[in-house]
Amino acid sequence: MFGNFCIGYSDAGIYLYIADANTITGNTCINGLADWGTGIWVEEGTDNTVTGNTCQGNYAEGIYLSLDSSATLVSGNTCQGNTSDGIYVFSSINNTVTGNTCQGNTGNGILLVSSSGNTVAGNTCQGNTLNGIYVFSTSDNNTVTGNTCYQNVRHGILLTSADGNTVTGNTCNGNDSG
Repeated sequence: MFGNFCIGYSDAGIYLYIADANTITGNTCINGLADWGTGIWVEEGTDNTVTGNTCQGNYAEGIYLSLDSSATLVSGNTCQGNTSDGIYVFSSINNTVTGNTCQGNTGNGILLVSSSGNTVAGNTCQGNTLNGIYVFSTSDNNTVTGNTCYQNVRHGILLTSADGNTVTGNTCNGNDSG
């Protein structure tokens, strides 16, 4: 999927369900409506690539990987001004989230929940209402490296109920904590 413009949808601008080896690039997904108004949603997918997209002003997440999504690359996207999180990885393993800009989201810049073995590297998370990067609730054995998190209302990077994670080489400044 390349070069689509999605605006004002009630579910997701682009939704992959049990779909593998797809490339989603160069799309603009803005102003998703209602509870599920997500820019790009990958559910139970493997080996997908989500790159170079703009997800802005959505009621939910900018980009959402859920329920056993694995080996997906989320790279070079801009997730801005979403009512929830910029990028949300839920119950998914072995994904790479790199080189994204997540700013001005009402939730977190990047959120991992019950997700393990993921790499979060080289992202910029700025001015989010909660945390720049939040690794939460049995999100174990992830690598968080080389990210820049600044001017977030709470923490630059926060880990809660998460074990065996590697957090190195990140720059966090101007956050309320950490």
